Amino acid sequence: MLKSDLGSPLVPARRRVLADDVADSIREAIFSGRIDLGQRLIEEELATTLNVSRGPVREALTRLSQEGLITLERHRGASVSQLSLEELHEVYSLRASLERLAVEWLCNNATPSDFERLEAVLEGFDKLAAPPARSAVAALDVDFHDAIFLAAHHDRLYRAWLGLRSQIFLYLTNRGALRQDYATTWRGDHEELLSILRRRKCPPALRFVEAHIEGSYQRALQASGVTRNGR
Repeated sequence: MLKSDLGSPLVPARRRVLADDVADSIREAIFSGRIDLGQRLIEEELATTLNVSRGPVREALTRLSQEGLITLERHRGASVSQLSLEELHEVYSLRASLERLAVEWLCNNATPSDFERLEAVLEGFDKLAAPPARSAVAALDVDFHDAIFLAAHHDRLYRAWLGLRSQIFLYLTNRGALRQDYATTWRGDHEELLSILRRRKCPPALRFVEAHIEGSYQRALQASGVTRNGR
């Protein structure tokens, strides 16, 4: 890290480094299915494929493990997370708690530009090819909820959400958390949620978002062959 000038309490903002590009490449390969869930990731092979040294690969894997996409085990190396049932319970229970808090803060802190950002995500749905691909709608879904966390103006809460965001995307695309009729229902569901958030009435907003997240959780459970509230 660059050192600041003497007497200054600040340091320069970190520039994008090679490990960022490596992490993006691996993440996109996981999201697209080119790297399978549960697949082992060999540093040397990744470095050769991406034409980089092993240092950036190692740093990228560490970052992806913080997102929950990669599991790092001592003496066994890295592998893509398999989205187990236990992970599903943990991810959605934490998401529900975080998003309730985000809605509470949004009701107090959101600005007009925050609501414009949410509206822009909805408009993005209208630009998708018909019928829209599951991965494209899942990306919009994550972007919409990302915008909710940004509208809360709670930096630590947003950083906590970042640790779940990539896993949520995989549950939507690979584990059945997205509604089967997403092509005809996604925009309307999220338009209704945005309408409720605009009113800044916390109780109804909390009820809606809780039901919204519970629906995604239950769909993922059913896709895993688990009955309602079963483990």
